[in-house]
Amino acid sequence: MTSVVESLSGWQEGDLKNLASLLEIKGAVSADSLACGLKWLFHSKVGAEAEAASKNTWAKLRKDGTRVTADSLRSTPSFEELLDGACQHLKAFEMNASTAEKEVFLSQAVIIEALQGMKPRERVTFFATLVDVDSIVGGVKLKGQSFSGPMTSMAMMGAAQASGFGVYLASTTALGFLTHAVGVTLPFAFYAGLSSSIAFVIGPAGWLSIAAWSSWKLMQPEWRKIVKGLIYIIARNSRGQSLCLPDPGLPR
Repeated sequence: MTSVVESLSGWQEGDLKNLASLLEIKGAVSADSLACGLKWLFHSKVGAEAEAASKNTWAKLRKDGTRVTADSLRSTPSFEELLDGACQHLKAFEMNASTAEKEVFLSQAVIIEALQGMKPRERVTFFATLVDVDSIVGGVKLKGQSFSGPMTSMAMMGAAQASGFGVYLASTTALGFLTHAVGVTLPFAFYAGLSSSIAFVIGPAGWLSIAAWSSWKLMQPEWRKIVKGLIYIIARNSRGQSLCLPDPGLPR
């Protein structure tokens, strides 16, 4: 199992602040504070505090002097536990799938939800619009395959999947949909390699509205935040595995 802190290893301050923004965590930002934040998005802190209060009341009545805290009653979930839970909630879970496969499953599930929220003509536009591949990959050769010229978004996704670039492209596309749907602007630049083709990632304004996501399968606000955070972690950690992209830049 990979701890959340390990998943954030080597991240720059801008990466950590972007994740904090998506998770809506305030205050000082560090890998530890973000792991703690995810812990209480995954568990109910109110429930844990109520359980601790009940246990402490009974301990006092029994006069055994033992006290527990809400923090001691709940463990911090691993990255894999969070990923499994998110996939199960989006009905994208498969037994015996690898972590890499689950990362793709989750990203694609978000994209599917976004496409379902579009009007028919908007979906046609998404599928048919030509994308300038060079502006996305910067002419980088991806694992023995070179891309150049315009391609449709679906053709690009298929080619990217075959090249090993698929996790990054799927997760950044999903992240674009998630942030666009609720009007989130990351405090630090992230789509460095996609800046000139950002329309490919999030679509024109109006494609997705907040109302369109009100019926999303994840009914609890905590799961909405966790999914956004997981997608960001996947995108950040897949960046540079198949190609070299710049690190996040200065605040916008």
